[in-house]
Amino acid sequence: MPLTRTWTEISPEQAAAEKLNLVRDLHITAPRNEMGERCPWPWEPQQLVGAPIGQYHCPHCGAMVLAGVPHIDYAGKERLVTPDSIIEILEWCGPSKLRYADVNGRLDVVGLTILGLDGGRTPALFGDTVVRDDDGAYSVRKAAS
Repeated sequence: MPLTRTWTEISPEQAAAEKLNLVRDLHITAPRNEMGERCPWPWEPQQLVGAPIGQYHCPHCGAMVLAGVPHIDYAGKERLVTPDSIIEILEWCGPSKLRYADVNGRLDVVGLTILGLDGGRTPALFGDTVVRDDDGAYSVRKAAS
């Protein structure tokens, strides 16, 4: 069972019934606006099929979107690894796993390990940036020391 749900697999009716807010409900992926912020309710644009408005600003996050199609994701090809983003990045990277270490005498999550298609393992700790290239391969840009 996946750790997160994908927002595109949830219908607008289901999202409304569950009173979802993707800024709060971090176990659900979310498209990001041009500022990199998660859209709290990205189902609005796809509900406007046939509306004569074309492009407009999402009333929930301010991103420029198109009526009648799913919310555009401006997330780009880089993600900063933080405690708040770790689960979403884990799903985004495909094959990867949480990375644990001793933190003040107890085992705690400190990042993730990206499992490469070639069998390689790349650690990404909090503060590092995971980068996806045009071929879908992932690399890690280490945080400045």
